[in-house]
Amino acid sequence: MTTTRPIQEESHGSRIFYAVAGTAVTPLISLATAPILAQTLGVEGRGTLAAGMAPMLFAVAVGALGMPEALTFYVARQARGARRAVRRAFGILTLLGAVAAALVALSAPVLSGGNTEVEQLILMTAILTIPTFWASIPNSVLAGTHAWKRAAVLDLGLSILRLVLLSVLAMSGLLVPGTATVVMLGLPLLKGLLTIPYLIAYRRGSRNATAKRVRLLNYGSRLWVGSLAGVVLLRLDQLLMVPLGGPIQLGLYAVAVSLGEIPAVLAGAVRNVVFSSDAGGSHDGENTARLQQTARLTAAAAGLASIGIGVLLPWAIPMLFGATFSSAVAVTWVILAGVTLGTPGSVAGAGLSARGRPGLRSWGMVIAAVVNTLILLVTVPVLGAMGAALSTLAGNVVAGTMNIFSLRTHFGMSIRGFYGLRSQDIQLVLKTLVKTTGKKEADASSK
Repeated sequence: MTTTRPIQEESHGSRIFYAVAGTAVTPLISLATAPILAQTLGVEGRGTLAAGMAPMLFAVAVGALGMPEALTFYVARQARGARRAVRRAFGILTLLGAVAAALVALSAPVLSGGNTEVEQLILMTAILTIPTFWASIPNSVLAGTHAWKRAAVLDLGLSILRLVLLSVLAMSGLLVPGTATVVMLGLPLLKGLLTIPYLIAYRRGSRNATAKRVRLLNYGSRLWVGSLAGVVLLRLDQLLMVPLGGPIQLGLYAVAVSLGEIPAVLAGAVRNVVFSSDAGGSHDGENTARLQQTARLTAAAAGLASIGIGVLLPWAIPMLFGATFSSAVAVTWVILAGVTLGTPGSVAGAGLSARGRPGLRSWGMVIAAVVNTLILLVTVPVLGAMGAALSTLAGNVVAGTMNIFSLRTHFGMSIRGFYGLRSQDIQLVLKTLVKTTGKKEADASSK
């Protein structure tokens, strides 16, 4: 017997709107928090902060074995045993979190590069590893039930809280790498706690059929290979920057990433909606056209955002972060280029996973990760932060292109359908804006 699930039916466009709005909050607030961190901590202190958090963030992304994504997949499809999958995911993630925490602690002497402060930060973050694994469960249920509006409200509130806490610490002279680490890593755990009531409501109202654990692990493990490669693309550079280039180069690169990956947040939000929506729907011609249209619009939005950010960088970075960070301008330009060029393929990768073929996406990510790592090891000792940016650019292009070719090979999708803009794309944007504005006006008049 199935009861009503605690979600509201929304259009695909509305889901994307709320997902983008919620996900965009974090980088937008980061435009305010990043200068606070940079000016208070300095180049070396900013690098110390990034180096201290990198092992734990790497371990969380790698060690989950794709469980959060697998849980989202089964919840979105209302698969048999989705309710029990939540409980089983908790047990699996607890075990994996304990292993990850131990590895983070053991890595501290090696990845700190002999820096005592960095080593202490790494050990501190190891304590937060298991709770961070737990926090992914309610987030997965929010995504699987398309509760994007609720997630957006939570992200907005927590982002503002982060800005306030960092500002207070900076004004009081207490903002150091240690306190900054607690704020940066602690607030995601708070989001997990705040979504527990929604998780309980879901478990009470969802199906309670028998499911085999192997299904959850099977899907997650196939997706995990790609997730592992994706983590290499996103995190390996910061993980190895201190041993290869030193904390100063990592400080420059951390600032460049905080600005250059703002358009990537847009692509990530859209990718999450595509994955959740496509996993629970049919894969007919209409769905294919929608996937390609979403990729085109997302790439256009990322490109416009990248151009806008890139034009402002020569003035914005010295003014907001200080003259010592001026070298990060060119590095940020390269990261922006990589994000823009990789966006269509990022959305295409979500389409592969939603169609039950995460392994295809994973192989593309693996090849891209190999390319990224080779360039990283060769260029960072010579070019520093710029070398890391070039490796990211190459990895994004390779991964995205292979996703699109996989959809062409296995599902017959046109490659051209993922690039450029069509007249119907513009019409959809205008229609969505008019509909959203009209709804807000109607709500206001009814009050």
